[in-house]
Amino acid sequence: MKKAKFPLVIIFSFLLSACSSSFVYNNIYWLLYWYVGDYVDFSSDQKATLDERIAAWQNWHRSTELEKYQTQLKNLRAKLDSGPLNQEQWLNEYDEAQQHLYHFRTKIAPELADIAQQLSPEQIAGILSIWKEKRQERQVEFDKQTEEEQLSRREERLAESVEDNIGTPDQRQVNIVKKYALQFIPTLNEQTAYQTTLQVAVRDIFVNRNRPDFKQQLVALISNPDQYKTSQYQAASEHNTRLYAQMFAELNLTLTQKQKLKLDAKLEDWISLIDDLISG
Repeated sequence: MKKAKFPLVIIFSFLLSACSSSFVYNNIYWLLYWYVGDYVDFSSDQKATLDERIAAWQNWHRSTELEKYQTQLKNLRAKLDSGPLNQEQWLNEYDEAQQHLYHFRTKIAPELADIAQQLSPEQIAGILSIWKEKRQERQVEFDKQTEEEQLSRREERLAESVEDNIGTPDQRQVNIVKKYALQFIPTLNEQTAYQTTLQVAVRDIFVNRNRPDFKQQLVALISNPDQYKTSQYQAASEHNTRLYAQMFAELNLTLTQKQKLKLDAKLEDWISLIDDLISG
């Protein structure tokens, strides 16, 4: 499994450019080019088009979306102040955060498809080749691990995320984390299969890029890549999400006053960060 953070925090982290830093958010251009530079070299015209679109997306995101994330965080803070949340309440928070992500993808998908249409066959082939290489590297690293090593890393990452949000856990909380770590289903194999299927879908769409429905197909893929997940992958992901929520609910019941204050301060930091991002 990948590093385990609270699902809510994962989504907000992604939507805030994967870093709780207004500097990064306000300088998303170089961060994006640093990341995609591993996959494709843009021409000057392509870069100019992408720069323009990124600026527009960021302005939209700053003016309309950030306040929604902030509202959810404020509401979550108020709920936690009233008492512990149960599993279903944590799942509701996760679902609401997922809707933010879906809205973001839906918003940018048509314009992102327009940019993708400008890529040459050689650029697409290069992207697919590097994508496959990176996917295989991740799988090889995962396959080297024994089940015991996978469990140990899972426990360690869960414990780190808990400590990051509430401070040092006591023994009872450590035992809760260990209990749930045993129940999570590793999804790297399913994720690799999903990425392979997704890559084939992208390749097939671009092979037929002269078809009149090319953009429609690409927009559908960008907006809803989950359609390419197998039922087994979806079931495992749902299982793990429910486990996260159940674990949070159980941990929530054990928080000391000091830990509650730590979690509240964490949420307050996120809320303040979003204020900074909105103001630019």
